Amino acid sequence: MVLRRGFKTEANWYAREMRRELRVLPTDPLCPWQLAGHLEFFIVRLSEFARRAPREVTYLQSGAGQKEFSAVTLDIDGQSWIIHNDTHDPKRQAANIAHELAHGLLVHKPNPLLTAMGTRYFDRTQEDEANWLGPALLISEEAALLIAREGMSIASASNHYGASEEVVRMRMNVCAAWRRLRLAAQPEALRTPQGQES
Repeated sequence: MVLRRGFKTEANWYAREMRRELRVLPTDPLCPWQLAGHLEFFIVRLSEFARRAPREVTYLQSGAGQKEFSAVTLDIDGQSWIIHNDTHDPKRQAANIAHELAHGLLVHKPNPLLTAMGTRYFDRTQEDEANWLGPALLISEEAALLIAREGMSIASASNHYGASEEVVRMRMNVCAAWRRLRLAAQPEALRTPQGQES
């Protein structure tokens, strides 16, 4: 994953700013459904289309279909709608919606669902950015550091923040939360490179 310079700092800013707008602390959990309402995104469950397209919905809710479809954002008459696969685990649903909201926050240009060849259109840059910001919205940098300071297990943090263990672990690693905690606990003399004034 190659991100443009400064993007990771920008993602951390969004995670803090969205919490500020929702009037919660930087270390608090962020509910994607609540954020969607704040940003005026309508969220629709895939299962709501079961009567209209029973065969298609049945497939997308199957084991194979769940791997193919998580969520998509559609612009309908200037209104953003997120359709998401509610067959997924609730924590996966949270990640799916956070991913779509990341696209919205970054004002990514909507792309066609399919290419001229009939294959799914994929914008690597936009997807990489959403793959980074989505988890940052769920587990802010401040939250990652708090998890480390409090000695929370990955499982406990997952339940507290409503994010999968994979997302928690990813954010702990990219924020270097455990490493920063260890460095902070060291005497200052050990933290200062030899020969460099503190």
